[in-house]
Amino acid sequence: MKNSHKIVLYSKPGCHLCEDAKEALNSLSGEFDFILEEFDINEDSTLYERYKYTIPVMVVDGKIELEARINASKIRRAFNDGYGPTYRILKTKA
Repeated sequence: MKNSHKIVLYSKPGCHLCEDAKEALNSLSGEFDFILEEFDINEDSTLYERYKYTIPVMVVDGKIELEARINASKIRRAFNDGYGPTYRILKTKA
């Protein structure tokens, strides 16, 4: 039986990298069980200030942050490896 992962995605409308991250998650839906909770940073000034330059930001199981260019292989690695709370996958410069 697969473990269920909790995903929190910080994004905003019109963000093509956010759409790419959601497509990457969708491509893994047959491989992993996860619950997705999505937040629009435009609706919360604190979230906006924190993430305006790094969206999409994905928190996996409360401890892993993936930023900017998120793809299926990065998400898969986060699901499989279960990095500790201080691990961060560095964003790719555009």
